[in-house]
Amino acid sequence: MLDVKGFDEWAGDYDESIESSSQGYPFEGYYNVLSYVHNLVEINKQVKILDLGIGTGLLTAELYKKGGEIYGIDFSNKMIELAKKKIADGKFYCCDFKDGLPDELEDEKFDYIVSSYAFHHIKDEEKINFIEELIGKLNKQGKIIIADISFDTKDKMKECIEVTGKFWDYDEFYMVAEDIKPKINKLNLSIKYNQVSCCAGVFEIDLIE
Repeated sequence: MLDVKGFDEWAGDYDESIESSSQGYPFEGYYNVLSYVHNLVEINKQVKILDLGIGTGLLTAELYKKGGEIYGIDFSNKMIELAKKKIADGKFYCCDFKDGLPDELEDEKFDYIVSSYAFHHIKDEEKINFIEELIGKLNKQGKIIIADISFDTKDKMKECIEVTGKFWDYDEFYMVAEDIKPKINKLNLSIKYNQVSCCAGVFEIDLIE
């Protein structure tokens, strides 16, 4: 698992390295995953989007071009510097969202809270607690969308581990839909999951109407 220094060092080559590693674990279908998220977001100029782990802005730059108001959090200053070049009018906060949202966002509410390839840094129980906190930051009919390395079932993850072999990262906490869905439902939340590639998918979470 990379620390802040590791992500700072990766920042300059991040976009290119993703493009060159888009086959197999961990980035199989990376751009299809981002496109899936884009299609879930209904954009207009009043839409406020919070991107957790915004990185270089690969996910929300396209939503910004369509008129979304973007707020971005990342613990890497170098990543944020690159995201600012794509999202000129974005609002950025350098902090680790594992520790909660920054105080500057205390009075803000969002139509969408999105995250791509970042939630796997949080332990599973901490994910549940954090998601419960995030629900309180949504506007009415708002939605949380989490795109990440993830699997429908534990068996599917085991298959990926076997194929990946020594390159599997055991320091990360990947979500398994069959495990996390009951825990989210207990919070009176609706959760859907779609497997987009062999090793990544998208969760949609919102209040049960």
